Amino acid sequence: MLVEDISKEEVKFVVWSCESLKSPGPDGFNFGFLKFCWEILKEDVLKAVNEFADRGSWPRGSNASFICLVPKIDNP
Repeated sequence: MLVEDISKEEVKFVVWSCESLKSPGPDGFNFGFLKFCWEILKEDVLKAVNEFADRGSWPRGSNASFICLVPKIDNP
């Protein structure tokens, strides 16, 4: 069981357990977008997850993050 491919159901469960409106990644998309477009993206997401499981690493730059400081002022 530990060496089987990750199933569509497992990936969907994890995606749906994440907050939809949390900060987007470097690509600008958050989990709300992923959920909304799930029927179109699910095969590609599953392929990426299983490729990670096989190789043990993400392609360079796919796990990057950016920090942006937003000033907290009353009427920005």
